[in-house]
Amino acid sequence: MKKLLGSLTLAAMIVAVAPGAALARGVPIKGTFTAAAVTPNTGNVAFCGGTPLDLAVEAHGAGYSTLGALSLSLQKGIALSGAMHGCLQLTAPNGDTLSAIYDGTEGTPNANAFIVDAAGTLTFTGGTGRFLGASGSAKFTAVFHRGTPVLAFYSVEGTVSPHGQ
Repeated sequence: MKKLLGSLTLAAMIVAVAPGAALARGVPIKGTFTAAAVTPNTGNVAFCGGTPLDLAVEAHGAGYSTLGALSLSLQKGIALSGAMHGCLQLTAPNGDTLSAIYDGTEGTPNANAFIVDAAGTLTFTGGTGRFLGASGSAKFTAVFHRGTPVLAFYSVEGTVSPHGQ
């Protein structure tokens, strides 16, 4: 009986500690998003502590991830060399937000005006609600179509540690 009670106590302790340990490592985020819009950067605007780049992008979209449905709001600059830097905010249906710094590069358009080799990193910098104090990072790949409007299709995969854990 003592062995059984000891085993049950150990099992209860493992179950009680495991969720905290899992959150400390972060939870996976994997998702896809679409967005649209780009304009010349005539106002010499810089985003998220970056320097002004040749194009200013403000894009909005939506997608679905392992964290649930999320809308996307993005502000970034793009240099003619293909470097990209900006800010990204993902918003859950209940209003909780997850914020990130956006850094990446894009390649040259192919014959159909698609840029298929865009990639980069999202560095999570906090948020609100369940994402308050969030940290972590995710890699993204993207396909951009340079038409009117510009369309973007993103695939994101990484880890988020909620509440700064």
